[in-house]
Amino acid sequence: MTSSPDVNATVLDTVSVGEIDWNDLRYFLAVSRTGSFSRAASTLNTHQSTVSRRIQILEDRLRSRLFSRTAQGVVPTVEGQALIFQAERVEAIMFDLKRQIAGGNNKLTGTVRIGTTDGFGPYWITPRLPALSQAHPGLLLDVRCSEFDPSLERLEADIILRLGDEVQEPNSDNETLGHMPFRFYASREYLNRVGTPTTWDEIINQHKIIIHDYYPDEGPWKPWAALSRHAQHVAYRTNSSAAMVEATSAGLGISLMSGYIHTHVPALIPLVDPPGWQRPSLPVVLVYHHDMRRTKRVEVVIRFLRDAFRAWVQNDLPIIS
Repeated sequence: MTSSPDVNATVLDTVSVGEIDWNDLRYFLAVSRTGSFSRAASTLNTHQSTVSRRIQILEDRLRSRLFSRTAQGVVPTVEGQALIFQAERVEAIMFDLKRQIAGGNNKLTGTVRIGTTDGFGPYWITPRLPALSQAHPGLLLDVRCSEFDPSLERLEADIILRLGDEVQEPNSDNETLGHMPFRFYASREYLNRVGTPTTWDEIINQHKIIIHDYYPDEGPWKPWAALSRHAQHVAYRTNSSAAMVEATSAGLGISLMSGYIHTHVPALIPLVDPPGWQRPSLPVVLVYHHDMRRTKRVEVVIRFLRDAFRAWVQNDLPIIS
């Protein structure tokens, strides 16, 4: 939570509490955190015009200008900075209340939001959800895909299942379920046109590669990261795992992707590891908030995802390794 500023700490004193709509404060905080009306709209799953309108309503009620537009984006004014602290106090109370109410709900109905990445979400999690939906038809499964983790504390998701390091969330538990190996992929069309590499030198000298911006650059990842820094080797670069799947399927080059992907995207051909190549991997981490864990519908989804990955490790991982 933001520390209290020393100036204009009474920005809410000019209006009565009844005049302030919590949703307006929610929109205000989203803009202040993202520095952009459009990014705030994306975070809130609404339109930019709606965000602008809610901010204008709040400014009119407070009779204060809350943001200034600069070349770097939207920044809070002095009055806006003072309001951030007060709005975050309201936010903490509202979210705590919602979690307490949800924690007492033992019904297996309602929405469960799963935060994940845009590769793991559509290609690993989603194909497994029909079994969960059939077992519990009262659940609405809301999968939120992004390269950036949603906040469990601010109820942006109920559960996070992702590839990568543990998520530093207050009042939350991290479970490392296992590790996901990565391997080389290309399309059949690309391999027919350029040839199938059998050594690392052939990949370097004869092939183009497809790069993801958020891959690590240490340990077993280091040779791939070093290759990606040379523009002459790179055909396509992206910050999206789904875009990388499509680029590889379209024949743009060779990519390094999660070892399960070809089981859901038949156009992708797994390549034999070059001699001496050590497959990199990323941990698979399950994260959930202490309070939401007691909610029956969230508990059921946590257990399902945990069991689904363990079954994948037992049944599928030996086949791709």
